[in-house]
Amino acid sequence: MTATVVTQRSAAGTGDNAPNNVSIDSTAFSTKLVNDTTPKPCNTSDGSGGAPTSKFLENLKFLGGIAILLVFAPYVIVQVACCTLWEFLDKKTVNMIGLCGWIERKLASTTKHFVRNETDGFIFLEFLWLGVALPAWFFYELYYAYTYGVEYKRIFVYNLFRIGPMYMNFMYVYTLAHKEAHSFSNLFVKPLNTPLKYVFNHWCGLFHGVLPGTFTYSHVYNHHRYDNGELDTITTAYRPRDEIKEWVRYSFDFITQYAANLGTIVSFIQDGRYGFAVGTALSTLWYVAFVSVCYYIQPWFTTLTLIYAFFEGNILLSVVNFVWHAFIDEDDPTNDYVNSMTIVDGLNFTLKEEYHVVHHQYAGAHWTKHEALYEKHAAEYKNCLPTAFTKVNIFEVFGFIVAKDYDKLAEVFYEPLNSQKLSKKEIAAIMKRRLQSHGPLLAQRVGRTHK
Repeated sequence: MTATVVTQRSAAGTGDNAPNNVSIDSTAFSTKLVNDTTPKPCNTSDGSGGAPTSKFLENLKFLGGIAILLVFAPYVIVQVACCTLWEFLDKKTVNMIGLCGWIERKLASTTKHFVRNETDGFIFLEFLWLGVALPAWFFYELYYAYTYGVEYKRIFVYNLFRIGPMYMNFMYVYTLAHKEAHSFSNLFVKPLNTPLKYVFNHWCGLFHGVLPGTFTYSHVYNHHRYDNGELDTITTAYRPRDEIKEWVRYSFDFITQYAANLGTIVSFIQDGRYGFAVGTALSTLWYVAFVSVCYYIQPWFTTLTLIYAFFEGNILLSVVNFVWHAFIDEDDPTNDYVNSMTIVDGLNFTLKEEYHVVHHQYAGAHWTKHEALYEKHAAEYKNCLPTAFTKVNIFEVFGFIVAKDYDKLAEVFYEPLNSQKLSKKEIAAIMKRRLQSHGPLLAQRVGRTHK
């Protein structure tokens, strides 16, 4: 049995619609609008966009983003470097990752009985690792720190294994929390699904910086409903995406407004969706209560594990969402194939997450269907110059974007979708224009909501 495909756009941003090639008069987007940084307006439910925030507030966001990066980014960089080195050495030596894959395949005939879709047997194994083994290790380390004091080497080793080789554990936690939210927690068979309902969001994620409610409410009912438009809490449309300082501001917004659920709660209240606001608030309180109890037991250990994990994960996720929705065509702002990214033969992805266009078209589709759904709309991809790259890692694309390396973006563009036979120079110019298109007028027209 496959996971149910969500079909209500209002609930999860899904649908079977291809772009309708709505043409927006380009004169509506002045040079000033395209090239100037426009502070994000306040969220409103009437579509007016509200009053622009002040330059003072924008500067505060920049300083807040810098402060977060100065405190947490050095350790994040060390973690990622160590995890990358771990993967490299593992491939040259014991091949632990390959062994895990072999075990997964050997147990597939058994584990398939625990999940709704028989191809998802690995999810049960991931639950045992992420939901049982790693939490048990955490609580042992918490006990050790409480009893004998904090030992930084032990914390470093714990955090290294928590994130995994090439951030594998981190990737699976966030991906499975994401999939679980879109399937409305229909990953496991009954009666197992009852005690494990939202286990990746409400339990496994606690140790990796996932706030309960972020995926189950904020992501599903805000981001997918407004699809990077003006009322999307994590919209990229108000800022040029090829400016590193704008990502710094965006990362502060992402962490405080989305990852911490604060902005989304306000947005739900403004929308009159009070049930979602209450659900998000209660989910957030569960996280706060859990961290508070651990902090009471051993403050410094909790800071270096749970609290650090929140900032670690969401610094990286702010990069991911910034890149997924980095390109906007000001002349066709509802175009699915431009507004979201596709990476064919992408590096270091899992469960077909690299087909992000498909995800926004069919948010509840099972991951095994993503490639087929991509092929289904092949003609629509070729009707424009889509945001499509090949054989790259999403963090590489981020580097190309903020370095303003438009030529490199053109170089890694997926050439089979270049139906107009544009030159690399022409592709680079289009990439630059789409990265720099931004502002409140554009934000009001971005996304599937306006089709």
